Amino acid sequence: MAEPTLADVLNALKSLSSEVNSLKSDMAALKDKSSSSSDNHDDRRQEGPRNPDPFFKHKKWDFPRFDGTVDPMLFINKCESYFRHHRTMGEERVRMASYHLDDVAQLWYNQLEEDDGAPSWGRFKDLLNERFGPPLRAAPMFELSECRRTGTVEEYANRFQALLPRAGRLDESQRVQLFIGGLLPPLSHAVRIHNPDTVAAAMSLARQVELMEIDKTPPTPARPDAKTP
Repeated sequence: MAEPTLADVLNALKSLSSEVNSLKSDMAALKDKSSSSSDNHDDRRQEGPRNPDPFFKHKKWDFPRFDGTVDPMLFINKCESYFRHHRTMGEERVRMASYHLDDVAQLWYNQLEEDDGAPSWGRFKDLLNERFGPPLRAAPMFELSECRRTGTVEEYANRFQALLPRAGRLDESQRVQLFIGGLLPPLSHAVRIHNPDTVAAAMSLARQVELMEIDKTPPTPARPDAKTP
């Protein structure tokens, strides 16, 4: 077999170099295609369906605490909002709520659990309201209907609001009628003629009328100084 000449070697090297360049081009094309596909996938993932509920953007909610010094309805309502947001199982609710009791409320629950065991969530709410809720002389609905203004509108509104959740299901017109009736004349007449359609509106009107009455009250005349004998 004849030895390759210098020209043959140069031709072989030229062919090999051409093949290497071709392979480099193919690799670059594959890399660009892969990168483009990945970018499109990321864009589709980012533009996917969004959760319409803005509350789910906040992953952490602080659990409320209760020490027995305020209306337990506030604590219960916050607990149930937390449970709905976090989809808390029924058997976990009392455990979580009892862990966040303080002071006399914690002592009360410890005794309750020792005597009767851990209650259900529904039973826990009833017992908490019974122990720490506002004092009721009669049935909650009767108590609400008998609620009357004896001092300021703010004091009456706070008492009415505390009794309202315990009175059962009432439509808004019934709530408005009960609240206005408890204002007593002449304040109740002044609020009724405006025909408020919500309890919040009736409370606001009552405070405005009360303020107007205070502004109209003439100042008490100053007593004359006693004459020196």
